[in-house]
Amino acid sequence: MPPRRRASEGAAAAAAAAAAAAAGDGVAYRHCFLQALMQRQYIKESDARDLYRQITGASNDALYLHFVGEINRELEFAQFELRRVKYLGDGEHYLGFVNKEVDEASKRSVKYRGAKDGKPDTRVTAYFRALLERMATSATAEGGLGYLASRDALNMRVDAPGARAGEEEDPEAAALRQQAEEVGKLSMREREAALAQLSADGWLAHMRGKPGCYTLGPRSFLELGRYILALDLPAETAQALQGLVA
Repeated sequence: MPPRRRASEGAAAAAAAAAAAAAGDGVAYRHCFLQALMQRQYIKESDARDLYRQITGASNDALYLHFVGEINRELEFAQFELRRVKYLGDGEHYLGFVNKEVDEASKRSVKYRGAKDGKPDTRVTAYFRALLERMATSATAEGGLGYLASRDALNMRVDAPGARAGEEEDPEAAALRQQAEEVGKLSMREREAALAQLSADGWLAHMRGKPGCYTLGPRSFLELGRYILALDLPAETAQALQGLVA
C-alpha cells in the first residue's frame, strides 16, 4: 500500500506541475501547491520542499519559506494557514493545512476529523480527547512527549461527577459526564480500530523507544497546539513545547 500511495502522490505532483507550467505564473504555482497539501492535510517539510521544487521547477528551495508566506497571506481572509511545527517525536519539521480560527466552542470540542464522511464519530472524538489530555499531561513524559501503554489506552476511562438531583449541573461537569458516556460506548475492538486509524491519520504515533506505547502525533501539534499548551502540563513538558507549537 505505501508504494502505491507514493506513486499516486508523485503523479499528483507531476499533474500539478504541468498545470502550473501551462499557466506560467506564481499564482498557479501557489494554487497547485495548496491543493496538493489540502489533499494530504500534513506532510514532512522535507517533502513539502520537494513538492515546491517539482511544481515551480526551481533548482533549490531558497525561496520556499517566502512561497509559503505568500500562500498564507492569500489565506488570511478565510482563517486558514499553512502551519509549520517541529515534532519532538522525530525532530522533523512538518507543514499542515489548518484552520487557525480559535473560539471557546472549538477549544472545548477537540474533534477527530478522520471520518470518511467528514463527520466525526462523537464516540471516537470523546476517546481521542481523553487520550490527548491524558498523554499531554502525563507525568512520565520524555522530552516533552507524554505517552500511554496500549493496554492503558484501550482501557481508558473518563471519571465524571454524577449529577445531583435538584441541582443545576455545571457546564464543565456536564461536558465531562457526556464525554465519559461517549467513551464508554466504544467496544474494545472499536478502540483498537480507533487507535490504528488515529495513528494512520497522524493524530497519534508510536512512542520511539517505548514498544507498545502511543504518544501524540505531529498532526495533533499542528492543529491543536494551542489547546495542548492550555492544559495543565507538567513544567518540563510545557517548557519543551514552548516555541514549538502554534
